[in-house]
Amino acid sequence: MAEHGHRELRELTNADSLRLLGTVRFGRIAFARYALPTIRPVNHVVDGEDVIVHANLGIVPLHVDRQVVSYEVDTIDHETQLGWCVILTGTTAAVTDPADIAYYERLIDPWLPGAPHRIIRIQPDIVTGIELVGHAEIPDVGPIATP
Repeated sequence: MAEHGHRELRELTNADSLRLLGTVRFGRIAFARYALPTIRPVNHVVDGEDVIVHANLGIVPLHVDRQVVSYEVDTIDHETQLGWCVILTGTTAAVTDPADIAYYERLIDPWLPGAPHRIIRIQPDIVTGIELVGHAEIPDVGPIATP
């Protein structure tokens, strides 16, 4: 750890958290399946304060209407362990308007094109974000000599 310097944890605002979430294209959705927590990777885009998810039904067998989910996205460097993490918790709703579905399908690049899927809107109630930032350590040069 000493070679990478000191790390500091900072809380992010909701606005900064959502802005960072919009800089990446996939995350992890956590939902209940058979009353057990399940986590799956999915593609997403941010639309205002909502997160729009492309849920492949083979990967994410989610009953979407009004289910409480958590969604996590991060970018943390493996070497320095610096970066950020955003987690939001909210309820889901199926996107059902054909024009909206077509619009989001153009924006989201699915992992399994052509596979059965749903477009899901997550409306967050809780947004939390942290940032791990580094500061260079001041080298220890020993005691200062006095004349």
